[in-house]
Amino acid sequence: MSTENLELKKVLTPIHLWGLGVGIVISGSYFGWNYGLAESGFVGMLIATAIIGLLYTTLCFSLAELATIMPHAGGGYAFARRAMGPLGGYLTGVGVALEFAVGTAVFTSGAGYYVNFLIPAINPIVAAAVLYIFFFALHILGVKEFATVEMVLVTISVAMLIVFAIYGVPHVQTERLFGGESLIPGGIAGVWAALPYAMWLYICMEMLPMLAEECRNPVKDLPRGIMAAIATLIVLAFLVVTVTVGLGGASGTSVVENPLSYAISNGISENLWLVDGLAIVGLFGMLSSLAGAILAYSRQVFSLSRSGYLPSFLSRLHKTRRTPYLAVVVPGSIGFVFVLMFDPNKLILIATFGALVSYIMMNISLMILRKKEPNLARPYKAPFYPVAPIVCIILSIIALFSSVFKDINFFFINIAIFAVAIGYYFVWARHRINADAPEEQFANMTQEEMNKENVSV
Repeated sequence: MSTENLELKKVLTPIHLWGLGVGIVISGSYFGWNYGLAESGFVGMLIATAIIGLLYTTLCFSLAELATIMPHAGGGYAFARRAMGPLGGYLTGVGVALEFAVGTAVFTSGAGYYVNFLIPAINPIVAAAVLYIFFFALHILGVKEFATVEMVLVTISVAMLIVFAIYGVPHVQTERLFGGESLIPGGIAGVWAALPYAMWLYICMEMLPMLAEECRNPVKDLPRGIMAAIATLIVLAFLVVTVTVGLGGASGTSVVENPLSYAISNGISENLWLVDGLAIVGLFGMLSSLAGAILAYSRQVFSLSRSGYLPSFLSRLHKTRRTPYLAVVVPGSIGFVFVLMFDPNKLILIATFGALVSYIMMNISLMILRKKEPNLARPYKAPFYPVAPIVCIILSIIALFSSVFKDINFFFINIAIFAVAIGYYFVWARHRINADAPEEQFANMTQEEMNKENVSV
């Protein structure tokens, strides 16, 4: 299979990358993280938020280095393919695709709930279906058009979080933060069980390297965009968790689909206008993350298909828009089936499992490449090496087993998904790898060839 006419347009700048990085995650501040409070309480959730914040900071260090070595749409798959061969690359790609395709289902469920909260006559499933169709069309239209819409959604969503904090901080009640019989109701196991939900405050950041082929200058722009986005998200995560629980309490907040609106309505009775405002902007945040997740899974599926690991039709590009339309529609349709089958708090356990597998593989890839190919051109070198990637691997392994404490059935569902993926690779995919795909070409280049290619980019 030739890769002619399978190249993406270069249109993204650092501000686009920041907006996309924050935008794909921002809904986690409005929905999803609060489910962890049921297991851990406020203090335990804050500890989980700090642990996962460290995990993502160290992950971003690694991603920034890897992305500037191999600036292609494959992202994590491309990194692991170079370091660990076809199977390692494929499994990393599966983890990333699973994370974002299932994450899209979670974001769509959340958006449907917010629509239903604002307009009770609209069924949340019907709302979800309409949103899927709209964003499918937007992504097929083009990445620059999407990025423009995303910047508007991100700006509104972040601004409303700041408004929420300004109004909320003076009304935070310490007894709601630290009251109760125990500061951490579930103890260590409770903190452990809260880790997947704390991930929701940061998850999907790792999609940025998959946009390398669409960056004007990936070597310079990717590190700037990645690090600016994670810094923004860490500040927002601690702010949102503290103010929300301080207004609404842990027990009530843990069971609602619109935790920020719930917190305002319980903690600041004189500012009820903000309840609807947060619900409206929370919907914008959901749409921002939904749109970003579709972008991410479509690029990963496109890359895996272009390289032969997935069926070739998934890498077809629209004739005029040059966008991978089937890689948008097919996984997204499967995600909508998940919306019909599972509650979002269960889907989170699948999405985070796939993400954590990819984090482990990407950090191992960084360490292998530092050892095997020390002379590769590295325009950006991950700081605190090797401590940072080792910390990220350890924290990812710990979080990988968190679903055992939350729902052991979903732990085994995740294991089964990867078992099927491995079987598919050995029976089908490994016999159809396309050596002409950019990620495969990069995997087989000499260090000198890669360095020349990096300079040309």
